[in-house]
Amino acid sequence: MARGNKKQRERAVAADALTVLVCRGGDCGSRTKHPDVDHVGLLREMKETVAGSARVVPSNCLDACEHSNVVVVVPGARDSEPVWTGGVNDRELNTALCEFVRSGGPGVAELPIEVELQQFRPSRRNCQELDVERSMPGS
Repeated sequence: MARGNKKQRERAVAADALTVLVCRGGDCGSRTKHPDVDHVGLLREMKETVAGSARVVPSNCLDACEHSNVVVVVPGARDSEPVWTGGVNDRELNTALCEFVRSGGPGVAELPIEVELQQFRPSRRNCQELDVERSMPGS
């Protein structure tokens, strides 16, 4: 077996493991909107900290631009709702999310207060839709 396949197998997580979606499109991951945020460092920390507990998947856009930077913890085979967290722009909140994931995530672990305060329900409006809405008279 090729060396690369062995490494991939070692990094693999169970099929029913959590998935962590990290938005890096639109306003999320934007150096213009968030110039003081180490986007690459926070993503790297997430991947390293939850390795073996969850899959971390960067996303081009999660259509929740008004809450940037957005991270969604999606339960595996559990009967729980995903946890949508906005404003993940610092190490403290990122670390709290990592610990939540390592502890089992939605339906298993208690939601840290830092995450609970930034939790939201997605409106399903993206940046372009929000720009149009903001440009309408009376907005």
